[in-house]
Amino acid sequence: MKMDAPNTDTPMKEKKREKKARVGFLQSNKFLMILSVFLALVVWFLMAFTNTEEYPVAIRNVPVTIQLPEAYQEAGLRVFDDQEQTVTVYIKGTSLSVHNVTKDDLQVETLFSNNINEGSTNIATLSVKKVGYVTDFEVDHIEPSLIQVMLDYAGEKTFQIDTSGVKASSVEGYYTSSPVVSPESVKVSGPKSVVDSISSVTVGERDLSSATDTVLFTSNLQFLDANGNQLSEEKMKRLTLSTETADVTVPILLRKTLTITPNFTNLPSGFPENSGRIILSPNTIEVAGAEEDLQNLTSIELEPVDFTQINLTNNSITVPLALPQGLRNLQSIDDVTIDINLTGFSSRTFTVDHFRFTNVPDGYDAEVTTSSMEVTVVGLSDEVSALTEGSIIGTVNLAGKTDYSGYTEMPVTFNVSGTSFCWVTGNHKVNVVVQPKSEIR
Repeated sequence: MKMDAPNTDTPMKEKKREKKARVGFLQSNKFLMILSVFLALVVWFLMAFTNTEEYPVAIRNVPVTIQLPEAYQEAGLRVFDDQEQTVTVYIKGTSLSVHNVTKDDLQVETLFSNNINEGSTNIATLSVKKVGYVTDFEVDHIEPSLIQVMLDYAGEKTFQIDTSGVKASSVEGYYTSSPVVSPESVKVSGPKSVVDSISSVTVGERDLSSATDTVLFTSNLQFLDANGNQLSEEKMKRLTLSTETADVTVPILLRKTLTITPNFTNLPSGFPENSGRIILSPNTIEVAGAEEDLQNLTSIELEPVDFTQINLTNNSITVPLALPQGLRNLQSIDDVTIDINLTGFSSRTFTVDHFRFTNVPDGYDAEVTTSSMEVTVVGLSDEVSALTEGSIIGTVNLAGKTDYSGYTEMPVTFNVSGTSFCWVTGNHKVNVVVQPKSEIR
């Protein structure tokens, strides 16, 4: 006879059904509703039975409104603080009321004593106003109960930016110019006592030894007191600056010595620049400039000098020295003296009546109405003694007179023929008439 095996699955299936039923209950809406009501009751119980009337509740990060008395405002005093100050206010009252108060329901104000010290930190006591809808609570205390406030008059100054701390020693063959700073000044505003404590503003120290090319850099400005110490970070926070940095340029230029050469008009043929009779003092100048400006430059030419202004008593002339743009005058030479050695020279007066014209306009004739004039000739004595009136010819240049007709006075220049060291001195003019050819009689 075959026996049936015992049913061992039944207890396990029962346990699974029970567990499934429990999980289903926990996830049901009914359970969640019961849980929510229970938690609300717990919160209400904690709030209702917490003793907020005996133990104050902290309302944190309440901003402080700093208000100066009107009299001090009219006197020009201002508050200078770099950031907003906050405090913690402790309040008491019914639990439901206290827990509904936020920092927006409170206004903390300052109270100053009658003895305010401008230019320094003042102590202010604090008071609290209720500004929200919830008012059935009382303020227990404030932490901190006192705050420090910087009070001062407004000050403003402009300081030139100092670059004396920038050191650049010149390498052989180069020139280091003074640093150039941009901007050249900084405007500083803030508490008057802090502004007045500034003695100088500088770009700081910088060593540029051995530099052979122009250096550019940007530097933070340093604000120094009378003792050369930098202002503290606390003071700097109270200042407003037109700029906090400056761009510094230190020109490093090539050095070069250039020859100074004279420039003459109406120069007799016997007076070349290297004749030894023309002496310049100085005859060289040291300059500095960019390499591309100096690489092909060997000399500086002076402004033109009219040689007809030279005579036996006026043989030394001072001429301004002008450098090409971009070059620096390292020797502060502003002018050059030109001495003409006239040893062995003499002068003689002649009456000239021989004149000619150049550049006469087409279709016109020109005539000198001045019959004669006296001129003085200077030159080597043996050349001057051999001259005759016929050796001296006056020339009137009509260049640029194409639209002119009539009588006028015009400059005349003279040529001394047959000589190399003679010239007519001074300025001369003659009367001329320029008319169409058919009108000249």
